[in-house]
Amino acid sequence: MALPESSLSIVCREIYNFVHGGVGAVVNSITVSMGAPADVSDDTNGHRLNLFFYRFEPGGFEAAAYPNDPWRVRIYCMITAFGVDDSADAGGASAGENSLRMIGEVMRVFRETPVMDTVSLGGEQVRLQAVFSPATDEQINQIWSTQSDTSYHPSVVYEMALAPIMPSTLRVPPSLVGAVGHQARASETARYSAFSGVVQGPPVPFVSVDISNPRWAPQLCWVHDDECAYSLSFDEADAFTSQIWLAGDTGDSVDLVWEIWDSDGWRSAGAAVPATPFSTEIDPDAVPTGSPGFPLAVANPVAIPVGETAAQGLLYATRQVTLIPGEPAIEVRSNPLLLSIYRT
Repeated sequence: MALPESSLSIVCREIYNFVHGGVGAVVNSITVSMGAPADVSDDTNGHRLNLFFYRFEPGGFEAAAYPNDPWRVRIYCMITAFGVDDSADAGGASAGENSLRMIGEVMRVFRETPVMDTVSLGGEQVRLQAVFSPATDEQINQIWSTQSDTSYHPSVVYEMALAPIMPSTLRVPPSLVGAVGHQARASETARYSAFSGVVQGPPVPFVSVDISNPRWAPQLCWVHDDECAYSLSFDEADAFTSQIWLAGDTGDSVDLVWEIWDSDGWRSAGAAVPATPFSTEIDPDAVPTGSPGFPLAVANPVAIPVGETAAQGLLYATRQVTLIPGEPAIEVRSNPLLLSIYRT
């Protein structure tokens, strides 16, 4: 019975396909294989490139990752050329020179395209980067001493970073905290009693957007009962209209983006909505009243699913900036606003 694929095997197969296509294996009659060099060294029927994935290390950037999060690792791959003597053919060469021709093509391919095409793994979009990793004489000896009586052949080592090891079940990101509070109790036995203290959301400070900076970021806040807030919480039965104060370049347009959360985790909600900033500043002590177009009403996509008791929405503004003509645009994002809806 065939073994099921793993995320690691899929990534290694993509590297194999990249090398196979890059060196023109079909056109040049090169057989590309995966395995230990000793397994293919006796095959002298034609030119061969072998990929030996021999070392795996943690990526080093996710020390606090959860067990059900993707775990990214570095893969070390030794690519070895086994050339055959075809000097009797027109344009042919000795086995040693043919090995160098193949290794040279491998180095050219990874030098020209160090970042490979996107691979989809369990909803994760991955692009591996190949980093040349020169092997010392000691490392070469350590590797080849494990390959039985196989003699050394021209080889190069590449670090492939970063490849995700996907869990069988992904962790569902939790809801966000919209406010904090504290309460002192007289006895330890009361520590499980219901919280009856006062909670406080994050305060909204005075903000001024420097639109002279090409990378200026929009700023926004909720406007509710003529007050500014970064986080709001309502009972599902309460009547609520989503209204915001959007600050930035009043002659430019930005996109408003919603993300929603329920028991399935966070996900995007609908298409981005274009909007124009009202001013370059947000002053919570001077909320405009009676000004045309203020506050800006935004459609609220947050709804509690059947059988659940809460949902959240995250609203932020984005804009695309091209700093250097011809270069890809970068996305600049505003501060987020949190909306919590609960059912009693």
